[in-house]
Amino acid sequence: MRKKLPKHLSYDYQLKLDEVPAKQDDRMPLKVVMPGIVLGFLMAVIGLAELAGGMYDPESLGYELDPDIRPPLFSHTAVDTAFIILGLGIIIGAVVSYIRYKKIFFNGKTFSVDLRGVFGENELFREFLRNYNGVRLRVEFFQFGILNKNKYIVELEHRDPQKTIPLYISTDGTGIYQIWYYYARRLGMPTILDTDEGANIKEPAELDKNLKEYLADKDMLAVYENTPPPPEEIVLIKKSDRTIIKPQRIFWSIFSLLGVFWLGFYLLLLAIAALNYEQISRLVGSALQTGLFFTLAVALAVFFIGLMFKKDKIVIKDGRVILVHKILFVSRKKYAPLDRIRDIRVVYDPAADRYYLAVITDTDMLAFGRSVPVEALQWTRDFIIYLMLH
Repeated sequence: MRKKLPKHLSYDYQLKLDEVPAKQDDRMPLKVVMPGIVLGFLMAVIGLAELAGGMYDPESLGYELDPDIRPPLFSHTAVDTAFIILGLGIIIGAVVSYIRYKKIFFNGKTFSVDLRGVFGENELFREFLRNYNGVRLRVEFFQFGILNKNKYIVELEHRDPQKTIPLYISTDGTGIYQIWYYYARRLGMPTILDTDEGANIKEPAELDKNLKEYLADKDMLAVYENTPPPPEEIVLIKKSDRTIIKPQRIFWSIFSLLGVFWLGFYLLLLAIAALNYEQISRLVGSALQTGLFFTLAVALAVFFIGLMFKKDKIVIKDGRVILVHKILFVSRKKYAPLDRIRDIRVVYDPAADRYYLAVITDTDMLAFGRSVPVEALQWTRDFIIYLMLH
């Protein structure tokens, strides 16, 4: 069941608490809004120019169309109108996203929040710091075109989601652990992480311990003396110098399906362009330029297909957990030394209603298996802890 979440507006936000009173605006940044407005304006202008004649006027191009040329699948009027509508829609969406904001003010004891929507009057609420539960970390997955991106959110949790206060928001997870713990120490609040076992809460005194020290203090080392065999969803490969953990097959999520939709739309446009090769060639100007255009378009399609079927695996060797993201023939690696691991949790993502494995270190947060069944993630967590303790 999906958990109700507060709606934060920004992708780049930080409430600095080194000095109080502190204030910050939670709104869509101009660096996101302005490119959207420019892109929408260009699309609308191109659509209007084409609709008024533009490139489709044979006389303006200086040639006559052959009578046996195949007509395009869509009329240029329909395509031009679609460009205009999409362009205006992007402009309106960008402007609306910037109009909305939350102005947040903290005086050391009380939070004051001024909410501005698209229509109607502003709303204002005040809440004492003591009424909040703790500082929560969550990672929100969102679709950015055909790509999946992460949105790292540190927030002050309230039992009423509408009163939850954003403290830090970014699409870059570098140092997220220290940022999370900074806010917990600064506010004197516990940390909260939504996991498969419910809310995992750590008091400020426990924040400096690594995972082995934490388990020892909780008298939980005996829990990881043995591990059961891997579930059928997991492939476990043991070699002399390394251990490899990877999913048995690709598991699809709603974000992957959205990516497939946009990939299918792109491939449809590419197929239409190929069927109208002669017309495209005349519009581009030369056979060499047309060939280069189609080569780049096909290469981009291959890259997108690789994104749809990317593979993740965990490699444990040389006292490190290595998370390997592989796309086509390119691998990207993230490292977590076993003695620097602060926590390993199966974390719940309420936005997607799925779980993923989070390996949390001093400086980073490694996310694995965003679409893998929760039982397989739980086994992976326990197995990594087992290897770390033995």
